[in-house]
Amino acid sequence: MPGVATPLPPQPRKNTGRNCLTAFLGIVGGLALLAGGALTAHTVSNANQDIPNRSGYGPVMWRNEPVDKLFPKTLGPKTDSQSGADDPKNAEWHRLGISPRTDCAEGLTGALAAEAKKRGCKAVLRATYTDPTGNLVATVALIVLPKVDDPEDGMGAFFDAQQDKRTPGHGVKTFPVPDSLAADWKDANRNGSDGVQVGGPSLPYAIAVSAGSVDGRKAGRLPGEWGRTQLDAKSDRMPWREAAATLADDLNLHLGDLLLEETS
Repeated sequence: MPGVATPLPPQPRKNTGRNCLTAFLGIVGGLALLAGGALTAHTVSNANQDIPNRSGYGPVMWRNEPVDKLFPKTLGPKTDSQSGADDPKNAEWHRLGISPRTDCAEGLTGALAAEAKKRGCKAVLRATYTDPTGNLVATVALIVLPKVDDPEDGMGAFFDAQQDKRTPGHGVKTFPVPDSLAADWKDANRNGSDGVQVGGPSLPYAIAVSAGSVDGRKAGRLPGEWGRTQLDAKSDRMPWREAAATLADDLNLHLGDLLLEETS
């Protein structure tokens, strides 16, 4: 009709609540996607990350590792950072046998047994080795001790004090191995002993070694003009004590390598 304006259709009302909810859900969804991506990245990162637990694994390594891995077939010095103490190329000692007994009292004798008992010995693992010439024989003992925070609480001072004595007051009980060079290896033939405290709280162990001659030769006073003082017996024992120290050091290096290998 002329002169009459046609009314405009009503404008839809703004749904403020719905718009806010949509925006809120969009924000939450975005955050969820971001969080999910971050979680995935964190999971992948953890999967590719090695977290060493040396302080936890070291004290139980003696019962978690196979005994023939603790006492490898050969032991010797490390020639460089890439070599291992169990590398046959550098072998100073060859394993003949491993004792199945782990009782502290059955593995140690004399002052060494008393010292280990005083320090709470848990177990003693033993193995017998010979040198490449077949002239020397030695039994090495891995003495399991309670975990301590300070290595000074170990047996290092004891071993140092024993070195100054003319006659060693400590020893590892020999472990003879039938049908081997150590078939006749006995306590009476131990000529020299030495030991070392394994360093650090991650490895609460001491290593002790007693060495002697395959042919049963016993150390004692030297004849003639070489046997006039009390120091002669100590001097005569020196080669066996040094051999014992070498085997203890080699095993010490091997245990350190083994801990790094299992926790890296």
